Amino acid sequence: MRPRPWHGVGGWLVAVLAGLAPVPAWSQDLPTIVARINGTVITRAQLEARLTQSRSMNPERFDDMTTAERRRAMLRTLDSIVVREIEVQEAEKRGITVADEELDRDLNELKALAGTRGGLETLLAEYGTTLDEWMAETRRNHMIRELEQAEAWKLPVSESEVRDEFERNFWREAHRPPDTVIAEHRDHMKEVIRQRRWSASRREWLRPLIEAATIWRWTPGAQMHESSGFADPP
Repeated sequence: MRPRPWHGVGGWLVAVLAGLAPVPAWSQDLPTIVARINGTVITRAQLEARLTQSRSMNPERFDDMTTAERRRAMLRTLDSIVVREIEVQEAEKRGITVADEELDRDLNELKALAGTRGGLETLLAEYGTTLDEWMAETRRNHMIRELEQAEAWKLPVSESEVRDEFERNFWREAHRPPDTVIAEHRDHMKEVIRQRRWSASRREWLRPLIEAATIWRWTPGAQMHESSGFADPP
């Protein structure tokens, strides 16, 4: 069995809520539908919710943007949503599923986090969403993480790289670690190396998936059209 996804759970469980929160329109010329990916629709409301999540990280910087800067930010966010949908579709093609037990565990952790904010119902109401919406988005997050982790697992890691990683970043003794110690930590070292390497490899892995997709994406001032692929993956 592989370990749970690399990143901590608590923070992104609440981040899912931020990404679902409804917000006022960011731009008067946003159409109701802002993208289509192989027939799947991305709505204006979905884009606005993601923009709210992005703005929450640095409200002052976002509010100080010029109109041109804000539109570029909107397109970057929309590109990210499109890539996310492509990954979900790829996960579905590969038969990647999320066990109910995994979602139940996440829900219990969210309930614990919500305990200091008036409980789960209050927290969901604060973000203007429902438990069903949160569960659906969390399921998609898991599918993407499992897909990317499966791809990262394919990256080759040599024994010399394992030893070098352990000696440089984990070993604190003056003498070199014996082979038995390296063996005890081999799997962890491979995971660390693959995680770091995946950050650089992800873009190239995504490229053929994007090129194979039929995508229409809203662009300010541009006429609607469908195309296969778009700019470099985010």
